[in-house]
Amino acid sequence: MISPSDARLRVQENLTGFPPTVVDAYLAFAETGNLARLDDVVLGVLQFYLAKPPAAPLVTLPGSTRLIADLGCDSLTMIDVMFLAETLLDIKLADDELTKIETLDELRAHFRTRMTIVSDPAA
Repeated sequence: MISPSDARLRVQENLTGFPPTVVDAYLAFAETGNLARLDDVVLGVLQFYLAKPPAAPLVTLPGSTRLIADLGCDSLTMIDVMFLAETLLDIKLADDELTKIETLDELRAHFRTRMTIVSDPAA
């Protein structure tokens, strides 16, 4: 779990300019560990980095929405998401981990799994 003081510092250092919904979701996730808030963070970060984000928030789109074909996500966007996620969540992702993810549901599931592994070292 991320301490409240660490979370606030990470917000100041890494989430400046992001929408308040992303910042609030991150602080709520850091405080509670609620995985629904993690989804809000990951999808909010992705939406922020998309060259042409959809009008609707990504959290409202179907889970089957494809990152490349439907959202125009490219490798640079995924790298940006990966590096920020590593910093915010204290995780290490392999360079090729996110390249295998094709849909919003797969992206959510991937980060939920990673956070479950981090919070339960015996897993």
